Amino acid sequence: MPPQLTNILLLVLFFAVRRGFLVLDRAWLLSLGKFLLRGIVLAAAFWLIARFGGPTLGPMHFHDEVMLVLLAVGGVIVYALAILVLFGRGWLVSLVRG
Repeated sequence: MPPQLTNILLLVLFFAVRRGFLVLDRAWLLSLGKFLLRGIVLAAAFWLIARFGGPTLGPMHFHDEVMLVLLAVGGVIVYALAILVLFGRGWLVSLVRG
């Protein structure tokens, strides 16, 4: 993210908190921590798939396409499992129902 965009985001967050539109309570900080942890888990999964999937595929035809499918499918599976483990089924159901 460009530094200017980061500065704008921080200013918007600052003014939102100042005006009371955003409350930085314990639940919000806990959710933020869970989302950060989920991002780290997803990045590690992508790294592992790329690291060990590439050499395993070897010189096969459509190597890049197969690797893209492996990353996409693996990412969806890891993302869904991380959401279920960190937030629970109830959170996911309430998100879908609105």
